[in-house]
This record gives sequence, structure tokens and C-alpha cells, in this order.
Amino acid sequence: MAAETYAVPHAIQSPCPDAVVVNKINVISSSVVIHNSRKFHVLTTCQGFANQWQIRIHYYWYKRQRERCEASGACDMGGFTRILHSGQPDDLMDEVPTLVVDKLPDAALKDSFYVVLNRPFAFQQWLKKVSIPERYVLMAEADHLFLRPMPNMMAGEAPGAALFTYINPDQYGSIVRKFVGDVSDEEVKKIPRIGNSPTMLSVEDLRSLASVWYTVTMGIFNDDEAHKAWNWVLEMYGYALATYMQKQHVGLKTYENFLAHPPWDKKEVTEKGEPFYLLHLTYPMKYNASGGLTEKDEEIVWKFDKRLYMENPPPRNLAQPPETVKSDLARLIISMFNEATDTIPCWDRYVSDKVVTTKC
Repeated sequence: MAAETYAVPHAIQSPCPDAVVVNKINVISSSVVIHNSRKFHVLTTCQGFANQWQIRIHYYWYKRQRERCEASGACDMGGFTRILHSGQPDDLMDEVPTLVVDKLPDAALKDSFYVVLNRPFAFQQWLKKVSIPERYVLMAEADHLFLRPMPNMMAGEAPGAALFTYINPDQYGSIVRKFVGDVSDEEVKKIPRIGNSPTMLSVEDLRSLASVWYTVTMGIFNDDEAHKAWNWVLEMYGYALATYMQKQHVGLKTYENFLAHPPWDKKEVTEKGEPFYLLHLTYPMKYNASGGLTEKDEEIVWKFDKRLYMENPPPRNLAQPPETVKSDLARLIISMFNEATDTIPCWDRYVSDKVVTTKC
């Protein structure tokens, strides 16, 4: 069956339609029925307080979109697990389905703050400890917002993944060959431009991939040349190389519309009119009075940056950007945050005392 068979978008409806200024979305329909056997389980890795408040909003919007998905009939969105790789339970255990796993030993991290290195180690432990009814998984991150009901994005049994244009293995042939062997330039070009998140694949494929992903990632981390070249995305390169080494790149489908990256993406759809399914909160958004992006503090009239909330969660009722800011996604982020923080119990207490409670 053709890869596109399973990439069937739901009819498009903004999660917060009042938030957008320009919302000309192409409604894409299909006669293909997605069967329940295609259900996927969401796996989101976390560690640290900043991840904690993000996962609360992330999980809120996962549940909202799954409700919409199930109401529409055939729905591929299955269960959810937070993989907490701190080694210790926290006060979200009753709110978010969670598996606690060990973090990497300090000796392996070499005093590094590169927490992402825990991901492949965490997934190895999840595979050993947990059995799920779904055959497929979506690996996600706490700073992803679910924008709409999501279908199984895999190409049959081959993985489906977000395309990352800054992952370019073919520009580092000599480094790549340290890990995949003495392959031709043509083979290097076959290494997919992906990371582990967001990626959908079968549990079976994840099981065969996880140990290779871990080994390659640690190899990159400990190799001075590779570490310097790939730095904060070295774990993504580790996943891409492992995917190639396990031949899971064969048939793999990448999507530009899997993940939106504001402020560079401004609308809920790509330039081709394809709906984004997830939104990544990774980049700061800083705008000047004319609605342009700026890095000059004296020019900033509105900004949103998750890093402003490393110590304390964002408060309720965040202010929308001014009308000069022509970004639907900037408004959508604020609307989605405000809905979540209004609905999650006792958010004001959470902001003031960092206490997760339903009694306030």
C-alpha cells in the first residue's frame, strides 16, 4: 500500500479559532478509513521542573485533541505515558500517566547539563518495564502542543517523522562514517534528516532500535569531533544514524507539517496548505512595535519564551500580542496556554507555591 494511504489529515479546525487573525485552512478530506489497529501510544520524556509545567499543558491538549478525535469516529490516538527519567516520582503521578525510570549515571554525563542524553536510556527502560495494547508509538516532547486530532503518520509499517532541515548528515561524511562504517556518499545521503521526536514507529522497531540509538548517541557524546560538530542536537544525529544502521530509513516518510516552529512558522498550515499537527515551543518570540522580530531588548513590545519560566510556571491570562504581530501561531499559543491554565485545577496555587493540588 502506498505510504500516503495512512497520512490522512482530519478535517481542519483550529483548537482556538478565536485566536487567529488569518485562518485560511485547506480542508483535506479522504475516503480512506483509518482502522483502530493503527492506534499509537504517546511517549513523552521529561525531567526537571520546567518540563513539569510544560507536560501539564502538553497532556491537557493531548486529551482535548483525543476527545475530538474519538468524537469524529475512527481515531488513531491511543494512550499516553510520561517517561520521567529523574529516578524519583513527583507530585504529577496522579494527574499524568507516568513511568519513572533511572537517569543516566553522573559518570556517563561527565558533569554535562545535556539532559536530552537521558532519552535513549529512558526508552530502553520503558521497553523492558511496560507492555501496551497499541502496536505503534509517537515519541514526543513536553514542549509540543497538540494542535488537532492526529492520524497515524507512518508509511504502512515504516516510520513517519518530522523533517528537520538543520539535521544534515551528508555535510559530515567523515564523522558519520565513524559510527555507520565506511559507506559511500550515496549511502550517507540516505540517512534521514530526523530526530527521535516527533517520530512514529512500531513498538517492534523501537525495540530493535533503542540499544543502537543509545550506543551511537553515547559514542557521539564521547567523541570530541562529533560532539563539537553536533552539540545540542547530537542526540538527534544519534537517532538518525541508528535509524539508518537498523535499515529503518527504508520507506520512512518525513513531513514538513508534522511540527510547527514559531516564530518562523506563522500559520496553522504550511505554505502548501497542509495542517500542522504539533507545535514546538522551542524558539523565543520577540516582536517590536511594527510587528517585526527583534533581539534588541529596548525594542521588544511583546515576547513569549518558555525559558522565562524555568523556575516558576507561567501565570494564567497571558497577554496576547498586539495587532501589529501578524502571527496566527503566536496568538494560538497564548490562547492554548490560557485555556489550559484556566482549566487545570488550582493553577494559581501552582504558580505561587509550585504545589500540584486539586484543593485550593
